[in-house]
Parts: sequence; C-alpha cells; structure tokens
Amino acid sequence: MIQSARRGARGQTLVIFALGFALFLFALACLVADIAFLFRWSGQVQAAAQLAAQSGADAVDPRYLYGDRAASIVDTSSQDRRGSLYAFQRACIQAGDQSAGVERRPPADRSLKQADDPQSPDGTACASDGCRVNAVVTRGVELPIPFPGFPSTVDVRGVYFAAPVVGASSAETVCSGGAWVPGAPSP
Repeated sequence: MIQSARRGARGQTLVIFALGFALFLFALACLVADIAFLFRWSGQVQAAAQLAAQSGADAVDPRYLYGDRAASIVDTSSQDRRGSLYAFQRACIQAGDQSAGVERRPPADRSLKQADDPQSPDGTACASDGCRVNAVVTRGVELPIPFPGFPSTVDVRGVYFAAPVVGASSAETVCSGGAWVPGAPSP
C-alpha cells in the first residue's frame, strides 16, 4: 500500500517542477521585454536631450559670436521674450518635448507638450551657464508588462549640453560665463 502511494507521488513532483520552471521562464521573458523597452526609450530620450541642447544653442544671435559685443546674445529684453522664456529656452523645450514625445496629461490628453505647458514632472528643462545650453529631458515610460508590487511607470531621463558655434577668423578660447543671461527669467 505504501509502495502504490509512492509511485503516484513521483509523477506529481515532475509536474510541479515543470510548472515552476515554466513560470520562471515566463517571468524572465517579461523582465527581458521590460528592460528592452526601457533601453529603447532611454536612447530616444537621450537623443531628444541632445537635440534640445543643440536647438537652444542655435537660438543665439550669431552677431555676438562674431565679436559684436553690443548685440545681445539672446533676447534678454522683456519685449523680445515670449512669456517667461528666453529664445534659447523656448527652442530647447520645444525640440526636447516634441522629440521625446512628451504628452500633456496622459491618459486624458495625449497631445504633445508645447514650450508654454508646465514641464513637470515630464518635460524638458533648459538652462545656460553663459557658455553652453544644458538640457534635461524627462519622460515617464509605462512598462509593457509590469510586475506586481513594482511601479508600472518608470521615469527615463536624458541629459546633454551644447555650445553655440559659428565660424570666425579667430576662436575664443576662454568662456567667461554669465554673458548670455543677466538673471533667471521671472515667471
């Protein structure tokens, strides 16, 4: 009688092991899919940060870079600004948001953000130290196969900086900083 009960238990162990191993392989495949998805988005957001910084650097007045110190490097006067943003900030934010596909208010409004929209928590932040434009693009990415107990949305961030460059007869070798922006724009 003990022997007949033991024979039935042998097959049961194999079935439990096979089901457990299949569950492990499924979880591993889900993890690989999530990591691949995040890897793809991190590359896209980094490229968006690069484009944003370069767009902001391209918004400077080339007369300043050619040595005309009377020309303002960016639109620092209040009548030239649109809203509270300088020209380099507007160009930087617009390029970063559009390139990264940052949505206004998902899931209610899936249209892409514009420069005048609030840029927090997802969006583009642009600043200048007087020598280069720094861009930080943040986008919340929803995982395709979320794991129970873990967040289903992960923030992906890209950071890049770029400096304005224009051909000239002589290069400036030292950046003094602070020449672009007299102070932070008032909201």
